[in-house]
Amino acid sequence: MRPLTLVLAATICSMLAAPAAWAEDGNTVKIAQLDNHLDVTVGGKPFTSYWFAKRDDRPYVRPFFFPVMAEGDVPVTSDQYTLVEIQKVPKADHPHHQSLWVSHGDVNGVDHWSLAKGADSPKQRHVKFARLDADGFVETLQWENNDHQSMLDETRTVKFLVTPDGSRAIDIASAFTPIDGPITFGDTKEAGLMSVRLATSIAAHPTLTQSTGKSGEGLAGEKACWGKPAEWCDESGLINGKPFGVAVFDHPTNPRHPAAWHVRAYGLLSSNIFGLSDFDKNNPKHSGDFTIEKGKTVTFRHRAIIHAGMAADAKLDEKYKQFVGG
Repeated sequence: MRPLTLVLAATICSMLAAPAAWAEDGNTVKIAQLDNHLDVTVGGKPFTSYWFAKRDDRPYVRPFFFPVMAEGDVPVTSDQYTLVEIQKVPKADHPHHQSLWVSHGDVNGVDHWSLAKGADSPKQRHVKFARLDADGFVETLQWENNDHQSMLDETRTVKFLVTPDGSRAIDIASAFTPIDGPITFGDTKEAGLMSVRLATSIAAHPTLTQSTGKSGEGLAGEKACWGKPAEWCDESGLINGKPFGVAVFDHPTNPRHPAAWHVRAYGLLSSNIFGLSDFDKNNPKHSGDFTIEKGKTVTFRHRAIIHAGMAADAKLDEKYKQFVGG
């Protein structure tokens, strides 16, 4: 009887362990590389795509993540460039707001924020993937000047995660190294080393919240949070009657931590340490300039949390501590 007892015990243990294994499989991140983008899935379900080369519907200017999906296949971001075609609105208000991206409006005087020059805009040129892992990648990029000559190297390290409550996360670490001489990230609000444009349904009635406790709905929330320093900032609202949102975390090792926030009630959420004279008119122009000398490298680390529920439901303070500790 003893062998049978052992078999039954092993079977019962296996059955009890199965749900945990399924849960782990449900959070498994996988990345597939295609010609111009990476497709990222979680548990076999779409999470995001990372576009690093030209698409048929637009000139290539810089990489971006689109779509970005919360658990349950819910798109929480908007790509304003194709908003007219996809959602049939009369006009995209900011076509350079491409879902989730990294950019800055004044890099040695070069506009790396707008798409004012169309196909002739200076580019963040994808050079290669130095590494492609199961849950992330390391990418080499070169930022161009107005003559399309490389002036700034970026090593972009990206990792995708799932938290125990089902929230999804995108970590971006951007390591910047000047090529020929000093590089100055200029004093402008038109910037975000992690920028997100929220889905139009969220932006219709948003709640903006910061780690400091500042919060409000719509324009009141924007007034409370815009240009204010905080460890994290969140924008949440309803999609098909259910609450979802995105928070961006600023790592304490970043220069000038905690970041100020270029956050708007119409759906923009950007970490921006540079626009000091725009955020506070008592600051003289160029007070926010940030220079990296030749031969030096400066790294900025951010995390986007894509969550169900409003900011309070997402336990963002707890998630921020995990980000800092991990």
